[in-house]
Amino acid sequence: MNRKSVTSKTPSSVFFSEDLIIEIISLLPVKPLLRFQCVSNSWNTLVSNPIFVKFHLKRSKTSPNPQFTLIINHLKLVDYSYKSDWSMVPYPISRLLDNPSTIFVVDSYYGLDNKESSIAGSCNGLICLVGYNFTDPTTEYQEYWFRLWNPATRKISQKLGYFRDLHGFVFNFGWDDSRGSFKLVASSFIRDGRTSEVRVFTVGDNIWGKIESFPVLPLGLEWRGRRIGDKYDRCLSLNSTINWLAIHKDLRFNWNYYVKDMTVEDLVIVSLDLGTETYNCYRLPDEPTFGVLEECICLCCSYEVADIVIWQMKKFGIEESWIQFLKISYNILQLDYYCPFLPLFLSKDGDTLLLCSLNNRESILYNLRDNSIQPIEVKVHKTGIDDETLNFVSLKLALDYVESLISIC
Repeated sequence: MNRKSVTSKTPSSVFFSEDLIIEIISLLPVKPLLRFQCVSNSWNTLVSNPIFVKFHLKRSKTSPNPQFTLIINHLKLVDYSYKSDWSMVPYPISRLLDNPSTIFVVDSYYGLDNKESSIAGSCNGLICLVGYNFTDPTTEYQEYWFRLWNPATRKISQKLGYFRDLHGFVFNFGWDDSRGSFKLVASSFIRDGRTSEVRVFTVGDNIWGKIESFPVLPLGLEWRGRRIGDKYDRCLSLNSTINWLAIHKDLRFNWNYYVKDMTVEDLVIVSLDLGTETYNCYRLPDEPTFGVLEECICLCCSYEVADIVIWQMKKFGIEESWIQFLKISYNILQLDYYCPFLPLFLSKDGDTLLLCSLNNRESILYNLRDNSIQPIEVKVHKTGIDDETLNFVSLKLALDYVESLISIC
């Protein structure tokens, strides 16, 4: 070959179509995508385009390497009161399965110094933080508000949804696909009338609207700070609905955080359709704890010194679609006390199940092939040194979050 002819050739420019670029960068996490906005005006326009934002969210939800995302509340005693702030730790599920005993140090990028006291839920990359304070210590009235926080973009909204009412409202957060909007549901138990008050705030409209009260009584409602059925308290957002375990009979209440003499025959699932703002009720196969597994509502039924049985509703809203997914002998958990467990995640190969106790004291990996278990010990520190901060980690929140570029307003 003629050496001169080779060296004299001009290298051809490499060209990537816009569609190919979109395919490639839609697989990236949010943090590097935000940096890429500085590459050029066209990239800045692309990353902020609402169509790309939706496409990136869809890819994040269907990622073959899902994140085990911890949401941590940090409390530190300052001048005789606790200062609260939040942070998030994204961590690949695959690494958790390989190394279930892990210590994290929070990346300050995902931190938030904020006074909101609780989480109403997480949806499409946004976390809803609820705040409140007493307007007058001599009364039972409180001020309520919420903020929307996107940890991946480091954006947080102003206070939204402010209202003042009696102490005892519970908040749940979800997405109305029919309108393409986030909604916050505020509910409270009215003891004297044996009923409830339900309000819905639509982000964008920025107003509260009252809707019909619950047809049955959801567990987890409050009456003046006292929680009904606390051990069953878990709300699920799925397919533009919010779902609660509920009591469908008029029962006597023991106000020490549980319902007296309650059996599975007294329980149903009550489902609020965020689009129509109407309710449906579904019967249960057995006495459950409540979760989502493989995009299906699941119930984990625990029996003392016996078995844990996991049921799945394969077709949402169809009672006949309940199937028994798994039965685990309680003896193999090797605990010296009884506690209900909640299934959180099933590995891609279907061999490993992540279970968390409702009191958040125990979390385990259960191997379906050989019935073996491995304890999970996840610890988080706000900084690399011990600064006497209390770090509250809930695995029950870990899989509800997915990164997105969604705007907070």
